[in-house]
Amino acid sequence: MALESVINEIYEKGKQEVQRIKEEAEKEAERIIAEAKAKAEEIIEKAKEDAEKEAERLRRQEISSVKLEMKREMLNKQKEILDAVFEALKQRIKEMDIETRKKIIESLLKNYAQPGMVVYSNKNDEDLVKSIIQELKLDVKYGGNIECLGGVVLESEDGEVRLNLTFDELLNNLYEQKMSEVSKILFG
Repeated sequence: MALESVINEIYEKGKQEVQRIKEEAEKEAERIIAEAKAKAEEIIEKAKEDAEKEAERLRRQEISSVKLEMKREMLNKQKEILDAVFEALKQRIKEMDIETRKKIIESLLKNYAQPGMVVYSNKNDEDLVKSIIQELKLDVKYGGNIECLGGVVLESEDGEVRLNLTFDELLNNLYEQKMSEVSKILFG
């Protein structure tokens, strides 16, 4: 009987030791699982945060791209309008009445023609320019026709000095100088 009680006692101790090891193993497994879950949640949270940041970056980039495209479109439309205004102005110059045309050409010749210069104009204004030269008694000669809306080109006899006083040139200069003002008036 003493042997049997020793065996039972060893058996019970072994059973308790197995139970204790089993409980420790379960606790360790629970701890490992809890750590793994926490790590997984941390990874998921970080991935979610990164995905949200990337989505926000892409959204901002897309908005910026759309704004840039809209601005480009608006500038293109504004340029089309300015070009249309410029073309309308050129058309008004073409259709200018003879008295206004005469006053402008007369003023150009009075202010810029020097003795001995050669004067050029478009074909339509040839007779007008010749008559202004005679009326003002200018010491210049008519040199021929050029392609332009109107106005004159004055050139020294030796060709070294050339003043382009055509309506085209004057309009282009005015347009370049006043384009920003015209833009502000038209587009605010």
